Amino acid sequence: MKHFIYYFIFFFLWACGSGDSSGENGIVADLNFTLDTVKIDSKGEILFLNNELRSAVLDDKKQYLYNLNRQTFSIEKIDLDKLALASILPFEENGPNGLGDYMYGIKLVDGDRFLMSGYRRHALFDSSGNKLSSVGPWEIPTFVSSKEEGNVLFPERLPGTTSSYVGVYIAPGNREPAVLFWDIDEKTYRKVKNPLLKKSIQYQTDFDDGTTSLFVGGGEYLKVINEKVLLGLFGSSDLSIMEAGEKAFHKKTFENGWIPREKETVFPEKINDRLLFQELLRESLTEISYTSPFWDESRQVYLRFSYEMEFSQDVSPSLSQLIPKPSSVKVYLSVYDGNFNLLRESHVPVLDKAPSHHFAKDGKIWIFENMEDEMGFVRLEFDL
Repeated sequence: MKHFIYYFIFFFLWACGSGDSSGENGIVADLNFTLDTVKIDSKGEILFLNNELRSAVLDDKKQYLYNLNRQTFSIEKIDLDKLALASILPFEENGPNGLGDYMYGIKLVDGDRFLMSGYRRHALFDSSGNKLSSVGPWEIPTFVSSKEEGNVLFPERLPGTTSSYVGVYIAPGNREPAVLFWDIDEKTYRKVKNPLLKKSIQYQTDFDDGTTSLFVGGGEYLKVINEKVLLGLFGSSDLSIMEAGEKAFHKKTFENGWIPREKETVFPEKINDRLLFQELLRESLTEISYTSPFWDESRQVYLRFSYEMEFSQDVSPSLSQLIPKPSSVKVYLSVYDGNFNLLRESHVPVLDKAPSHHFAKDGKIWIFENMEDEMGFVRLEFDL
């Protein structure tokens, strides 16, 4: 009997010229880094760490971290100033206020409301567990009548609006994602192609050798920071940026830095040979992978990690081990000003694995660390 295993993998999960240019060369001496660690007091509760905080979101002041618990259908509110669990916000699994269909992602809007996402479902909930409204494009009659069959990933409320949203739209049978804009009140939507998303095709593949079926995604992401909509890929340093009040993206490239700009490996659309898949995957992972930028308010700069995995040359990949484990990882940090001009690039020798969920707070970069099944953070400090 064949066993089919379905994986949806993006490059950011693997931790085991046109356009404006950056202008300045980032080749200078490496920054000096120091580390410390902190552990969250769970108050006797078992916190949800299985997803490495990928379904967690910060409030605007970066005091509270809201972590979606997919097992108990609740949200854990963590006080980062006190390093302790503040409370657990209970939700219902089913029913009119059920959270069970919205386990894909969580965003915070209007200060105290949660934008929850599932497959072809997006809704607003309050902190008391009440479903306030459905806000996905499927609430728009013309979108429904167009018989769109795809899903929206990474939905965000557009800055300065109360009913307009944006996300990455992926449709079955179409390898090129698009950017989807929609407005719940005006009942309108528009789907826009983006050159950066077209590039994601080279990072995608469908693998099926008869025993294992696996889809490797292009590593797309979309996020809103400082009223900018940022669109990117984990295989490229390039960004598409839409400024507040604008309706179009502009491209930002960083060709003058010394860190590699993007992956070069190109995957075929389909692979059915296990060894070929392992070889291409290993080759791709040795090349640069970029995480998404994040804002450091203390320095007024954007920061972004990237990394390259290394594999032992004298160890051949096992047929049973589809996803290879690296022998080591080189981690880098890029620093940009408020307009995304490259200021510095540096190797981060104190980190030896791809950073998990991370953010800047109080002049340090906080990186999630599972400390013997307790929530903890490695905090990276440096001077520019």
